[in-house]
Amino acid sequence: MLNRLLFAVSFVLLISSCATSIVAFDSGTACEAESFSVIDNFAGARRGRCSVLSSNSVQITILPEDGGYINDSPWYSFRLVPKTSGTATITMRYRGGHHRYPPKFSRDGLQWSTIRNESIAVSDDAETAVLTLTLTDETLWISGQELITPPIYDIWNRKMARHDDVQLDVLGQSKLGQPIQMLSSQPSAKDVLLLVGRQHPPEVSGAFAFIAFAEELFSATELACDFRARFQVIAIPLMNPDGVIGGNWRHNLGGTDLNRDWGPFSQPETALIRDLLDDLDASGKRLRIFLDFHSTKRNLFYTQDDANVTNPPLFTRTWLDNSAARVVDYPFSNEERSADTPGVAKNYMYRRYGIPASTYEVGDETDRAATQAAARVFAQELMELMLEQVH
Repeated sequence: MLNRLLFAVSFVLLISSCATSIVAFDSGTACEAESFSVIDNFAGARRGRCSVLSSNSVQITILPEDGGYINDSPWYSFRLVPKTSGTATITMRYRGGHHRYPPKFSRDGLQWSTIRNESIAVSDDAETAVLTLTLTDETLWISGQELITPPIYDIWNRKMARHDDVQLDVLGQSKLGQPIQMLSSQPSAKDVLLLVGRQHPPEVSGAFAFIAFAEELFSATELACDFRARFQVIAIPLMNPDGVIGGNWRHNLGGTDLNRDWGPFSQPETALIRDLLDDLDASGKRLRIFLDFHSTKRNLFYTQDDANVTNPPLFTRTWLDNSAARVVDYPFSNEERSADTPGVAKNYMYRRYGIPASTYEVGDETDRAATQAAARVFAQELMELMLEQVH
């Protein structure tokens, strides 16, 4: 039924456009239909080539950032600027991927809601999605996920740095010269908890978890204060600012999946981590726990299996079991794996230090409030267990 509907829509659009040639606009140029414009001139945008099919209909082609291997996570983000009332039809054609993220909209680029299912029709092969929206006098941002761009991180980082014992530093620069910022607590502590986030640009749900988790660690609760008295927290929330700015599906500006570059450290972003670890080692500090925040299609943790014994042993399993008893509306699984896959952050950290190292994955569409509430519980249980077991 859906295929017939999409065919009918395409046929009508084709007939209606026969009298005039189709006008196309390249990425970075406003796509001007009679009823509205489609804009992609902001950080995080990805629209691709845009063809005007009729007065109120356009087609955009969503492509990955380069020709290297990229997993199926097509990012899109654009601004819809109405010129008249009526409806707007936007056909999204994916090349190199399939429709994954249900579209979200915002009137200010900050507050977001998911577009109703009846407004989006996805083809059976998921290579085409047709979005139909009512035009009002308001500009709308349309995006696969919420836009959390470097300026938003910058505001949040400065907010965290207002805590008495939290310092904000620039770890270094990305390939494009963007600052990669680092928050850290008491430098006198010898044992370290390291958190990194946003290696992959579209993985926004993991960013919600990272922010809530770090806020709990840096909070003024008795538990958090006791924890920071013994452990230094180092948090790097945005590892791939260039990819986020560019609306990339996966890579940094160097065409590399950063989470396959730990060990080679061929990219400036991962090389900064190598240098940080070397500095920690040289200063006599001990990295004790590592967490890497990501997104996938469901909530899960990738952790070490029994063949890869950690110090402390069984730490992660105990931590997640303790947390499971407390989290609400946040089902998750513990996916225990070998540490054989090269270049993955958690595997590198385990192989270098023998420590519990986890990839913290949040479902693409997991409720954001539940994600943040769960992250605070995970942070509390981690602090409790580290204070108890890490010596």
